[in-house]
Amino acid sequence: MFHHHRANKLSSITLALIVTLALAACKSAQSFGDRDSIIVRADPALWLEVDSAVISALERPVYTSRQETEFKVTFLADTDTLWSNLRLWKEVVVLADAEDPVARRVIKASGRPAPDPPAIVQAGEVWARGQLVTLVLLPERRKAQAVRSQLPMLSALLREQYDTWIIERMYASGPNDSLKDVLSAYGFTLDLPRVYVHGREDSTFRFRNVHPNPATRIRAILVTWERERDRERVDPQDLLAWRRAGGETLYNPPQDILDEGIRFDTLEVGGLTALELRGVWQDRASFPAAGPFIARSITCADQGRIYFIDAWLYYPGDDKYPYLRQLEIILDTFRCSEEEPLRLSRVAARAAAAAGPAGR
Repeated sequence: MFHHHRANKLSSITLALIVTLALAACKSAQSFGDRDSIIVRADPALWLEVDSAVISALERPVYTSRQETEFKVTFLADTDTLWSNLRLWKEVVVLADAEDPVARRVIKASGRPAPDPPAIVQAGEVWARGQLVTLVLLPERRKAQAVRSQLPMLSALLREQYDTWIIERMYASGPNDSLKDVLSAYGFTLDLPRVYVHGREDSTFRFRNVHPNPATRIRAILVTWERERDRERVDPQDLLAWRRAGGETLYNPPQDILDEGIRFDTLEVGGLTALELRGVWQDRASFPAAGPFIARSITCADQGRIYFIDAWLYYPGDDKYPYLRQLEIILDTFRCSEEEPLRLSRVAARAAAAAGPAGR
């Protein structure tokens, strides 16, 4: 029996492809699936007791331009005949005690002695290359209680490892350290991948990662600032007003903010408090495009500046969270420079911007 708590998340076409390839595969088969898709193998009776808790812990809802989840969980019974194929998935979680042969296989692959249950054991490439298998090792009794006790650690561990994968993928071209040094002279830094093009006009900096086909995917970040003495503080409505005005004047075609999905938060970025606005933008093109955005304001008191940062994503049709997470990670690298920022005239700023690469 192969099912999910709501519906089968693997289409019949995908399953047929997996089965066909797996039957022809050798022991070093390449793993399948996405990093945010998790196969959970467990005894059906145990799953009936813990399914809601596991789903709640792993499928944390996230809102991009629609409701998505961090991970997608698909349950597989330990007696299911599809296990021999689906054990090749990139992310596999096993709920079992030490007597289970699959649990023994994972423990052996980990290269460490079996810990006292309940505990979490991880091993890479147990059945396939590029795979990570996570065993929630359970005691012989009170298994459901043991599963619930391990869920906070399990979810935190999988999220941390997912972020590591996101970072490795995002910086595959390497970080742009030379750009970071240049930005520092202007008052701030961001850790941007080399693939991002960049440009500046006056105090507005633009960074963009454009897919070879721009109609497919765009990730963009904009940074600018105001003098702190011109604005005593920034509250949520101020940040919303800035994003509305910026959408009108800073982008071509202009971007509007949809009423649905607007939400505010405060967070710590580099030891400073940032105000954050999330929502959905839609441009005014003949055939309007839309997507999620994240706007932040951060005060660098030593510089007397309030920085405004806006990141937006265009990725129609597919799950947006993996790419939105990339933008979140980049925004979290924002830092105020310790050195005195350059103060160029508008004429000099335009000349400098014209001399360098640009990305709109």
